[in-house]
Amino acid sequence: MKSKSGKYITFLPDNRIVLVSQKDQSVLDIAVRESLPLNHTCGGFGTCGTCRIFVREGLENLPPRNEVEMEMAGDRGFADYERLACQTEPIDGLVCEIPPKA
Repeated sequence: MKSKSGKYITFLPDNRIVLVSQKDQSVLDIAVRESLPLNHTCGGFGTCGTCRIFVREGLENLPPRNEVEMEMAGDRGFADYERLACQTEPIDGLVCEIPPKA
């Protein structure tokens, strides 16, 4: 869903499409604003790894992982499509899946 009035991202498995506002800084910020069940324990600093998401569409349009996320991904053995919501920019058309709680 694209619109001239803003950009949208989709959260799976609920297929919830949400508007990205000017004030949103990360995918985690949007999930918190929308009361989505995305774990996060470190306050969005990228040190806990609990806000892991699976990028299902738009991965090729995301910027590379930053240093914080690169270290976590290396330590935890993340696949390319696994990203930290707190370190991921909410680009238009992004589709991300919130994994089930372990």
